[in-house]
Amino acid sequence: MRLDHIAYRVKNRQATVDFIVKNFGYSVGAEFKISFDNGTQANCFALVPPEKDSIRQPPWLLSGQGRNRPPSTAGSTFHLPPEIFVSDGETNSIVGNWVKERGGIGGVHHVAYQVDDIDSVFNEWKDGGVEFLSENIIDCPDDNLRQIFTKPLELMGGVIVELITRGDKGFCEHSVKELMESTDKSEVEKDDEVNHPNTLNWLYGGNNS
Repeated sequence: MRLDHIAYRVKNRQATVDFIVKNFGYSVGAEFKISFDNGTQANCFALVPPEKDSIRQPPWLLSGQGRNRPPSTAGSTFHLPPEIFVSDGETNSIVGNWVKERGGIGGVHHVAYQVDDIDSVFNEWKDGGVEFLSENIIDCPDDNLRQIFTKPLELMGGVIVELITRGDKGFCEHSVKELMESTDKSEVEKDDEVNHPNTLNWLYGGNNS
């Protein structure tokens, strides 16, 4: 298991991306929009760390050999730093509402951990009492990418944890949409919303209506 990516939902994605690129040396790996059924959109950036290159296999490992690396690391292999996913959204969109509920600033939405056998970890966590936002693991139709979100975890400060098994093509727009929709308040248990409306609105960032 390794930290795969950190996802921020923010007020201004471009300003956030510019800050990360300038101060952490990340670069833009992909940019895309997600369109929801209510006509709203989320705007997304996937950022890759400076240590990553396009020819490394597997892509999340870094060899100790190479230019500007100390001789003592030769023969060693290291995990790359995590990718960073940044999104913002229109008014009344899933992302926009989530940011609004956090004072219009947003924050860390989820942290994703890459696992070799997502089915095994998913079942193990469920048996251990961890609840998930969807019944089944979300599969990308164009790749072997597989992902699922936990419900916000109190022990993690209300942050969602994502389990992910990587394919070969990076983030999948189809899967990003399904994951975002799984966090919409309208998708979670309605009985809990009635009993704890403020708590659920804060955690899930759904519509206020």
